[in-house]
Amino acid sequence: MKDPLRTLAICLALGLLQMLGLCAWLWQAGAQAPPWLSLASLALLVSTALLCAMGARRLHRLLLWRRRRSPRPSREVQAERRRIAADLHDGVGGLLVHAMALLDPRETRQRQAQELLEQGLLDLRLMVDAMDAMEDALPVRLARLRHRLQPVLDRRGMRICWSVADPHAAAGLRGVPDLPDLPDLPRGQPSQQLLAIAQEAVSNALQHARATTLWLVLEPVDRADAASPGRDARRALHWELRVEDDGCGLPSDPDPDPAQGAIPPGLQGMGLAGMHRRAHAIGAVLDILPRAGGGTVVRVRW
Repeated sequence: MKDPLRTLAICLALGLLQMLGLCAWLWQAGAQAPPWLSLASLALLVSTALLCAMGARRLHRLLLWRRRRSPRPSREVQAERRRIAADLHDGVGGLLVHAMALLDPRETRQRQAQELLEQGLLDLRLMVDAMDAMEDALPVRLARLRHRLQPVLDRRGMRICWSVADPHAAAGLRGVPDLPDLPDLPRGQPSQQLLAIAQEAVSNALQHARATTLWLVLEPVDRADAASPGRDARRALHWELRVEDDGCGLPSDPDPDPAQGAIPPGLQGMGLAGMHRRAHAIGAVLDILPRAGGGTVVRVRW
């Protein structure tokens, strides 16, 4: 982007110098010059002025675009997002709540429809939260997830075990003493990708696992390949996000091939390929493992 701006600025400067030179020549020698030469010089002066005006307008647009190249959206975009979020929450969200109230949970099919509507309402509210807080750190997004998730768990008789580490107090976790220089937790788009992975894991546990307990853990852990002496403390740790359940677990071979994106039969509708794509996009490693004692562990490390 720097080269077009520099080139356009140089062209404008040369055009202005040419205009000044033509004006000076017409002022000094225009009366003694032949009429056709004076008219040609005047025409060249006018065309140069028009080209300079067009170039100045183009330069102004380029500078405005360059000023908005930051990943943070402008105030106008943020205001429009808040408006759309409010419309979704009040309009579509209200319709989902009304539809849930019309169903009888004592009937099996209506209870299943109510659970699907409840899951859709949860996804909608989380999407609205994400639109309204694009730069929040991961612990803030996870706290908002718990706030939205808790009523759903209460209605289904499930409980959640919550353990989200505070970066400023995480040095003593996992037996690692006095390591205040921890890796920073992500914000912005990486934070949103990690939240989406956790949300998908929770959604799978609600819809497929028939679990009674969920665990959501965010903590710093030792990096297995950084145990050699003399390594920096920041490089010796990384963050781990886990979502666990005590449900029925996944079929064998749950991990898709990252190179081919293949999903084993029976897992097509569980969003595993999307979870792997999100993890790969931010340079994280996603593992889906059986949990000791039954259930599933979705683990993301970065």
